[in-house]
Amino acid sequence: MNQKEKTYYALSSPPGRSATASIRISGPRSLATLCKLTTKNKHIFKHGVTRVCNIFNKTNTLVDRAVVVFYRKPKSYTGEDMVEIHAHGNPLITHSIFNELSNFGLRPADPGEFTRNAYLNNKIDLVQAEAVLSLINAQTNKGVELSISIASGNLSSHLIELRSSLINALSHVE
Repeated sequence: MNQKEKTYYALSSPPGRSATASIRISGPRSLATLCKLTTKNKHIFKHGVTRVCNIFNKTNTLVDRAVVVFYRKPKSYTGEDMVEIHAHGNPLITHSIFNELSNFGLRPADPGEFTRNAYLNNKIDLVQAEAVLSLINAQTNKGVELSISIASGNLSSHLIELRSSLINALSHVE
């Protein structure tokens, strides 16, 4: 897989019309892609700093004015270089940005790929990864509360303490 194919994108907000649409790009070509979309130099994008930028297509036509954020690896959700584009939530705008990303050789993300890569890059553990799906699908306030607690690492911390206690008890038995 080449560098372009390793960089992927997806809508991280629900599809359809809304005030905003969040598009996430992750992989080694994230920053270069953002620079192409905005026609800006890479040095203006600092880790975690939001900027309002114009987004252009390949014919240099303005697609949207959006809030963008660049996250440098390993300090991103996925552990890879990552970009978030918060554009207006018109499906025509989203589709146009997706066309540009595909034209740059990026590929659509597989379902759950951002979270899978967060797990593979040791940003979250398996319990937290499972909790992300539970959080997205929670139907009650209590379900949301529990999933957030687990996703933030509370259960994992408890399990680590429990494991340590069990190893300690086993060593005493032996």
